[in-house]
Amino acid sequence: MRFIYNTTFHVEEEIEGAFRKAIHEFYIPFVKTKGVCCDVLFTRILVNEEDGKSFSLQLVFSVANDYAVFMELYKEKLLGVLTEMFGEKMLHFSTTLEEV
Repeated sequence: MRFIYNTTFHVEEEIEGAFRKAIHEFYIPFVKTKGVCCDVLFTRILVNEEDGKSFSLQLVFSVANDYAVFMELYKEKLLGVLTEMFGEKMLHFSTTLEEV
């Protein structure tokens, strides 16, 4: 059984490029260097929206302890950096999923 931490982001079009770059060059490499998740999936949500674009970032954890470490040590730091970079031009919400 794996745990998936999904964060859905909605970003204004003017910051889309910078946001995607931050995910690819900062967020994902940071998570990978910590060695807590076994897979990362970053996707664009295919919905036509007038005021921006939505993305899904899924971090996959093979054991509950690795998930707990991420939540305790890294989650707030990573979201804080993105919020600091993009402010109100980026909205997000997260859900935890369990593979069944």
